[in-house]
Amino acid sequence: MNRVIIIIIALFFCLLQFGCSSDDVMQAIDCSQSTLALNLKSATNASTCTAADGVIVVEAIGGEGPYTFEIGSVKNDVGSFEGLAAGNYVVIVTDFNSCERQLDVLIEAAGSDLSLIVTLVADTDCLTGNGTITADETGGVGPFEFRLDNGSFSSASTFTALEAGNYAVEVKDNEGCSFVKIVTIAKGETGVSFDVQIKPIINTKCAITGCHNGDNGANRNWTVFSNVKANAANIKMLTGNRTMPQTGSLTQDQIDLIACWVDDGAKDN
Repeated sequence: MNRVIIIIIALFFCLLQFGCSSDDVMQAIDCSQSTLALNLKSATNASTCTAADGVIVVEAIGGEGPYTFEIGSVKNDVGSFEGLAAGNYVVIVTDFNSCERQLDVLIEAAGSDLSLIVTLVADTDCLTGNGTITADETGGVGPFEFRLDNGSFSSASTFTALEAGNYAVEVKDNEGCSFVKIVTIAKGETGVSFDVQIKPIINTKCAITGCHNGDNGANRNWTVFSNVKANAANIKMLTGNRTMPQTGSLTQDQIDLIACWVDDGAKDN
C-alpha cells in the first residue's frame, strides 16, 4: 500500500513539473513563409445573364493538406464550384495549418452590363458584429433587388450588424439578370482591454498554482505581462483550438476576446 501511495505522489509531482510548465510549447505557424498557393484550373462563364451555370475549378499546391476551399459560405474539399451566376468571386483555400490563400475570378455573361460597386465598413466589435455592406448597381435595367448570401431579395441595398468574414452580395435587375460579388468584411481594431477583459481570464484560468504562474519556470509565468505578450500568438492558437488551458475550459466569448486582443496588437491597455 505504501509503495502505491509513493508511486501516486511521484506521478503527481511529475505532472505538476511537466504538465503545465513544460518548455515544449507548440509554436504558431508563420503563414507568410508557407509554400501554399492557389491556382485557377478553369472558369466557365454563365450561358446568359439570367442563368446560374458558371463553373470555377481551382487547385491548391504546397502548404500542408488536407485543403478546404470556399466561395462565400460554400465550402468543399475538391476545389470545384458549380451553379454560379455572373459575378466577381473570391476563392479561398485553407490548409491543415490554417494558412490561407485567395484568388479573384470573374464569371461573365453575354448580353448584360449589370455589375456591383460595394462599400464596406469593418467589424470593430469583438463579440457581436457591427460591420456594414452597402451595394450600388451599375448597368442593367431597374428597378433592382439585392440580397446577401442566400437570403431573400429586397429593395434594401445596405446590410448591417455583420461579423468579419466573407459574404456574397447579389443584385438582380428587372429583366432577371443577376450579378454576384464576393466581399470580405475585415476585422477592425476592437479595443479589447488587457487589464479589464484578458488579465482576469489569465489569472483565473492560466496563471494558477502549479500552472503558468512561475512556480516551475519563469518563462512560463503568465503573471508577467511581457511574458504574455511575447507568447500572444501561441496563446491565441492554443486557446482557439481548446488545448489551453489544461486545467479547465474557456467559453467561446473568452476565446474570442483573447483572439481580438492579440489581433489588436496584444496591447498593455
